[in-house]
Amino acid sequence: MKKILSTFAVAALCTLNASAQIAEGFYHVQNAVTGRYISISDNDPNNYPVTTSGVNMAGIRTIKSYDRVSTSPATVIYVKNISGDKYDLMGQGTSLYKMSGSRLYIILEAQSDGSYLARTDKYDVGVASVSLNIADGTDTEKEEDFLRNKSDKTKYWYARAIDGGSEYVGIKPDVKTDDGWWGTVYAGFAFKLASSGMKAYYINSAGGSKFDLKEVTDDIIAATMPVIIKCNSDNPADNKITPVASGGQEPGDNMLYGVYCSLTNVSKHFNAKLFDPSSMRCIGTDGGKLAFVKNPSNLVDGKYLPANKAYLEVEGADDVLTQDGSTAIVNIKAEEKSNAPEGTFTLTGIRIPDGVTPKAGVYIKNGKKVVIK
Repeated sequence: MKKILSTFAVAALCTLNASAQIAEGFYHVQNAVTGRYISISDNDPNNYPVTTSGVNMAGIRTIKSYDRVSTSPATVIYVKNISGDKYDLMGQGTSLYKMSGSRLYIILEAQSDGSYLARTDKYDVGVASVSLNIADGTDTEKEEDFLRNKSDKTKYWYARAIDGGSEYVGIKPDVKTDDGWWGTVYAGFAFKLASSGMKAYYINSAGGSKFDLKEVTDDIIAATMPVIIKCNSDNPADNKITPVASGGQEPGDNMLYGVYCSLTNVSKHFNAKLFDPSSMRCIGTDGGKLAFVKNPSNLVDGKYLPANKAYLEVEGADDVLTQDGSTAIVNIKAEEKSNAPEGTFTLTGIRIPDGVTPKAGVYIKNGKKVVIK
């Protein structure tokens, strides 16, 4: 009987250990105390030096609003098991191991409530061997905070598997046109379109006032491939995508580019790309049509490209590009020209009487600027 009980005990222990392991896959990682989720907002390893005093982890933000979490590729974390309870957390084209200069893995110790205590693997600093806790800030009311080395209860986390149900990733449209909703996305993971009715496109030709859309026919959109998504509505829950571990191939003629991060206001963790209006165009609208424009409305701080979005880079293009090459700006100019009053006017709008020769200067004659010397 004792032997049978021992066998059951061993079996139960094995089952517990097996359940404590996190299966490799895509997760939202939520703090057990604050309810905020991890978001990799800075993926530059130069901003994460590992020293005797630890690591400044302020570039890894934690955010509370699930509306933000569910629409941000930066919150999609691929948990990769290295061995035992040692893991690497991957996202935004990098991983915590890479960002630490290939020095730190994450230890996830299973707790009875289903959460995990998170700390770093031990690393050597001089003669000492150090391990850091992975914790959130203690103010549970804050919408946004960041990771830090703390020993309180904020070092416990839940790994929420992205299942397309209560945990999902959705596209938040950037613009509405006469024929529907459109958004761009640039993600470090491959994905499938999960909601029926969605379509993915890229730009394979652009110049002057025109661009050409080409539909993505692959079932899987490759990681790091910037795309334009035709959405079902302005509700991200209607525009779900499913992250996948691999697959897809980016076409060689894709003219879209993308950025992962747009963090501008965090000490020692600046990571943003400046918008260049001379060569960049971002998604917008023109006369109810899908367009790529010189003056986008979604720039961060009015001058940086938004995170995890795609943009078009093209030299010598017009301010506005549409699929048919015609723009509302051109039409307005033509209308102004055709309705311009006849005669000669000063720049302040005073009409010069017919038969009177104006003094030297700049005038408007029949809607056109003229210089009289």
